[in-house]
Amino acid sequence: MDKTDTQIGFRTTSEFKARLEAQAQRERRPVSNLILKVLEEYLDQAEAQNKK
Repeated sequence: MDKTDTQIGFRTTSEFKARLEAQAQRERRPVSNLILKVLEEYLDQAEAQNKK
């Protein structure tokens, strides 16, 4: 993962935020790191599909 140097903000429900926080706690990582990990995995898969 490259060094992060910019921000993206978005709104979500309190329930979704609580789910993110719970999962991040289970994985012992910050919520922002969990979101970055999930989005990177999604983009990697989507880009691989587009190359087919």
